[in-house]
Amino acid sequence: MTSPKPHSGPAQPTLAPSPRRITLETLRQMRQRSEPITMLTCYDYSMARVLAGTGIHILLVGDSAAMTVLGENSTIHATMDFMLTITRAVRRGAPDTLVLADMPFASYATPDTAVANAARLLTLGQADAVKLECDGRHAPIIAALRAAGIPTCVHLGLLPQRAAQHGGYKAQGRSASDADKIVDDATALWRAGADLLLLEAVPDAVSSRVVAGTDCPVLGCGAGPSCHGHVVVLHDLLGFTDNPPRFVDKMADVPSVISQAVERYVTAVKTRQYPLPRHGYMMKG
Repeated sequence: MTSPKPHSGPAQPTLAPSPRRITLETLRQMRQRSEPITMLTCYDYSMARVLAGTGIHILLVGDSAAMTVLGENSTIHATMDFMLTITRAVRRGAPDTLVLADMPFASYATPDTAVANAARLLTLGQADAVKLECDGRHAPIIAALRAAGIPTCVHLGLLPQRAAQHGGYKAQGRSASDADKIVDDATALWRAGADLLLLEAVPDAVSSRVVAGTDCPVLGCGAGPSCHGHVVVLHDLLGFTDNPPRFVDKMADVPSVISQAVERYVTAVKTRQYPLPRHGYMMKG
């Protein structure tokens, strides 16, 4: 699909083209070569366009957008329509990057609803794969998605959609029994047909066992160095979050850059330095 031309305004930055389309097979080959996989969240066209020029492998259109973009207090407020809209926007901005879309809260309660909603994210949203927050009980759902030809990423460990049940956002798998359950669930869901696994906020000892017991790329979000790749929330990385998780380093203070630019604009308007004659249009004739 041809991406729409941006409206008139400041010139768009020139970004380096991706050398090739990233696919699930690309990730499998990277796993075989022990080449680290990079992944970040992304929620809009403009940012996707910037990130696509960095060589990032996966863009996760996360339901975390409910919090980072909409200001809600939980990821459960991301609706299917909202996820479809932002997933398609990210695809427009990053046509060669693997786009992974979150299945929103309660959109995969049964195999039938999971297949129907996941199919919408692939067809209307143009995602490459979908991500579901799962445990062993979801094996029939993953199998149904596999049978329907829908690539899946299974998310285990800390599950934000179930934070209310778990008493908040807490690390998982820290006791022997909890660790065993995560490993068992990961193995069962991989056998059911998961193409990728994502572990959030678990000890590296758990991740290393999942890596050893499965044969697909394992991605970590605060899950230690044993994972084949890693993901964090972009807003945490760029300094938009007051109290980011311990596993995220702030690599830029983007809010300050924006604030300074806007302050310069406000000052220019107040002091009548904007607009100047060069900003205007002349009458014809």
